[in-house]
Amino acid sequence: MTTQNALNFSTLSNNPDLNTLRLFVAVVQAGSFSKASEQIGTPIPTLSRRIGELEQQLGVLLFDRTKAGVKATATGQQLYEQVRLPIDSLLQVQYGLDNEQLNGRLRISMVNGNEPVWAWLAEFQRLYPNIKLHCQATDRVVDLTQDGIDVAFRVGQLHTDNVVAFPVLTSCAKLIATPEFLQQHGTPHTADELKNYPLISWARVGEPLLQGVFADNETVLPLYFSSSDHAALEYMTLSHHGIACLSNHSAERLIQSGQAVEVLADIPKRGYTLHALYLPHRHQSAVIKTFVQFLKQKAQAV
Repeated sequence: MTTQNALNFSTLSNNPDLNTLRLFVAVVQAGSFSKASEQIGTPIPTLSRRIGELEQQLGVLLFDRTKAGVKATATGQQLYEQVRLPIDSLLQVQYGLDNEQLNGRLRISMVNGNEPVWAWLAEFQRLYPNIKLHCQATDRVVDLTQDGIDVAFRVGQLHTDNVVAFPVLTSCAKLIATPEFLQQHGTPHTADELKNYPLISWARVGEPLLQGVFADNETVLPLYFSSSDHAALEYMTLSHHGIACLSNHSAERLIQSGQAVEVLADIPKRGYTLHALYLPHRHQSAVIKTFVQFLKQKAQAV
């Protein structure tokens, strides 16, 4: 096979199918077979075989293969530039048709305070209007099989022995309070000074202390008001009840609206990762498979 053949659409007279060209575009964009496999849900052996068949069909080498991954040859890059936009356009047409046809019910388990995911769920239903969503908001560890959950979002201990898990969002906490509260009680300047203020935070029953907010993970603070209901935390915060520890997404919304200001913004906070979990069924439903792929695309864009 050659590597520098001039390509144009007449070269494709043997008609590689749309899916093969889609796989080719995905590998170019991902820079490796493994990453492309993860992004589009196609096994690596299938990807490698289909790309090899495409190279044989065209009589050119499309990728330089190294231990670090793959890189399009000059000919491969030329083909990519020629087919990328037409493929995208055709896939958009196919995507729209598939969206109308795909229907069913999706059962989600979600933890509080991760607002980007709520926006993703709304977008998913706009894309797939015939899919019904039920979202269970809970802080407990669910059993996907016994609880009848298709996809769960969790932080902390994932218990992944029998499930597939992948990260979708990285976040951290922010400390906020209303200007009225700070005017009355003053503003703390160190983490230790927080012990003298009423603190509001998410917590499970029997957890009276706030720990792990700061990057040093050493500061332990008594809680004045705690709840597993995020709406309750926001209500108490906006009622000038204390200084609240909220997810950065929720805190930033209140800060942008002018209802709250950040406290101790200069002290690094510890980050955490939100994962999506699902059961590795061999014959996974089209609805779950589509939603998982949608989440992976969203996660890459964050």
